[in-house]
Amino acid sequence: MTEIVLDGLTVGEERPPYVIAEAGNNHMGDLEEAKRLMEMAREAGANAIKFQKRDNATLFTKKFYNSPYNSESAYANTYGAHRDYFEFSLGQYLELKAYADFLGITMIATPFDLPSVDFLENVEIPFYKVASGSIHNPLLLKRIAATEKPIIASFGGCDWDTMEKAVHVLTERGSPLVMLHCTASYPAKPEYLGLERIAIMRFEYPDQVIGFSDHDDGIAMAVAAYTLGARVFEKHITMSHTNRGTDHAFSLEYFGLRSYVANLHKAHEAIKVLNHPLEIEKGPIYKMGYAVYPAAALKAGTIILPDDLVIKSPMEGLEGWEYNKIVGMTLARDVEKEQPLSWDDFVVEKEEPLEYQ
Repeated sequence: MTEIVLDGLTVGEERPPYVIAEAGNNHMGDLEEAKRLMEMAREAGANAIKFQKRDNATLFTKKFYNSPYNSESAYANTYGAHRDYFEFSLGQYLELKAYADFLGITMIATPFDLPSVDFLENVEIPFYKVASGSIHNPLLLKRIAATEKPIIASFGGCDWDTMEKAVHVLTERGSPLVMLHCTASYPAKPEYLGLERIAIMRFEYPDQVIGFSDHDDGIAMAVAAYTLGARVFEKHITMSHTNRGTDHAFSLEYFGLRSYVANLHKAHEAIKVLNHPLEIEKGPIYKMGYAVYPAAALKAGTIILPDDLVIKSPMEGLEGWEYNKIVGMTLARDVEKEQPLSWDDFVVEKEEPLEYQ
């Protein structure tokens, strides 16, 4: 059975779902808003909260970094400066980590470049998240794998060949790996989620825990993903859909996240294999089920014919499936019409003992 330990919590096939609340940049560069997102995630039942770390001057080409950014969601006039607005200092990250520890929620982050891995190592996050786009950066994958910490990686926009190469690099140093199915669209409509890939990934990578990075604009698809084998889930969160930024509209607010987590835990309970009939079924099945009854009063010695019996509710005495066995048997005593029957009402022929010479 494939399992992985994430910050002291074991995650796997028979374990409860593990939910990562993706804060991303929805803190809007405000440390206090980031703390509020932590509180919200913890209160809603998420296991972890995730931020994003970029050294933008390293990550982007100079041209792209300096390109004009005129979106209504912009926090600066160029794309690089806009991205820089969301970055926290090392001191701020350490403050966030301490606050997460105080709240009792795991804090992790996604590094998008090599300096950001070194940065996050100083924060001592317990495991790493790899974004879908970073699957195409083997140097970054090697650096993350070199930490030998557990890794969760999204594979949105990734073909099978690239996935195989990435998995090889991410696991070559022995790091445990969680593979998240993902559609890299924000939001992703249900017809583009391709959830069946989760089942295929489970088959192709039996040694890895499989999960779902959920960009659906809602909460329903996670349960479908769970039934296909996903056990780790990532979902964007926000304090308000009206906040400025591109991700707030499809992110979950508190009540949405609480329902998201609760539904996944209900799915975990509901998917278990049980031995029926259950104790809670006995009452309803007694009323709704069927038993064999005499169609009329019958005397002892009567050989039962089909017309002597009816099948009716409730299921008291010998159940309906005993009908064919009862036909042809002989009554051992008188019975009344619609009297519940038992095997004691019939003559049971004893087998003759074998004689040995």
